[in-house]
This record gives sequence, structure tokens and C-alpha cells, in this order.
Amino acid sequence: MGVIGEIICESRKAKGLTQEGLAEMSKVNLRTIQRIENKESDPRGKTLSLICEALELNIEEVLNSEKQHNKNRVKSDLVHGYKLAPKRIRLLANLTEFFIFFVIFIGPILLYKILTKDMDPNVGAFVKIEHLVFFSLLVGGVLYPVFSGNLGHKIFKLKVICAESGGDYKKASEGAIREFLKYASSFLIIPIIWLLWDKNNQNLYDKLTKTFVVERG
Repeated sequence: MGVIGEIICESRKAKGLTQEGLAEMSKVNLRTIQRIENKESDPRGKTLSLICEALELNIEEVLNSEKQHNKNRVKSDLVHGYKLAPKRIRLLANLTEFFIFFVIFIGPILLYKILTKDMDPNVGAFVKIEHLVFFSLLVGGVLYPVFSGNLGHKIFKLKVICAESGGDYKKASEGAIREFLKYASSFLIIPIIWLLWDKNNQNLYDKLTKTFVVERG
């Protein structure tokens, strides 16, 4: 929505017309003109025909411009023929994976330490570099060759591909490095939430490993 409104607005200004003037010439309600130019609605049928006639625009060219814009917008969401994984789905996949690992690994260990009163007062000491290496090797070495991604990717029907070639990211060593960067950067927060503003729906560790997360199929 909005491409036709932009064309109408630019054409109106080029002819030195106000919105009121265009409304009078085209016999279209002023509020309708305003809604069209504010991208609140797109004109169709007789309304579009009247406005195009007043502005001396070819209605077929206007409609084709809209179609071309929509095609380009769809293409911008594609990489190597795959649709980029939506930000919301990627965040859900990460949270789901964390929850599963917490229940299976971290939760029981924490519970044991609490029951045996062996809990280190420094909570940060619980997560050590060897833990990150272990999880990275587990996820990258075992899951990537099978799923081209981690457990969260598999559950939400996503996968990791190489940004340069478009091939599935299936090497155990590359998967381990990518997962290690993800776990390590989670302590800094910024590399994780980078995803929220990135136009390619990439986190910082995606950029470092030159990968995209895409929908399967």
C-alpha cells in the first residue's frame, strides 16, 4: 500500500495543485485524496480513474508501477531463493532452544548444587568457558550436519545457509564456531538484539560467520 499514493502526490505537486484543487478537478472527496496520499488507502476503480484523468496519468502505467514495487518487495525478502526467517520466529527459536537446554542440562545441575549447598555465590562463575565449548561442540558438531542448524531452528522449520554460496551450513566445525559465537556474545546482549534492527534479519554472529537463517523449503 502507498505506491499509487506517492505517484498521485508527486504528480499533483508537479502540476502545482493543492489537495483541494485535485479534489475539485477530479470530483473526488478531499478526505479521500488525503487518505490516498497519506498511504492510508489505495484508490481503485472509478476513484483511480477520475484522479488519473485529472492528473493526465496513464492508469495502466500507475497500476504496473504498483505491481513492480510489490515484486521488488518480495525479492528483498529472499536470499538465494529462500525467505529470510522473520525476526520474531528467530527470537522464539533461540528462547525455545535455551529453555530445552536449561531443562535438560543446566536445571538439574543447579538443583543438585542447591540441594547439596554447593552453590557458588558468584552466579557468573557457574557459566564457564568450558561449558560454552561443550554446548558449541554438542550443537554444532551433532545437530548442524543433520539439521543445518540447531534445535530451535529444527523446531521452527528454519535452517542456516552460507551467505556467499547459499549452500546449507552443515559442517560440524563451522556449526560449532557459529554456536560458540552465539553463546559467548549472549553475555554482551548487543550482538543478540542486533537482529531487531538489521535489514537482513542477521545477528552480529551471523555476520561474522557469513550466514543467513532462512525458512526451509
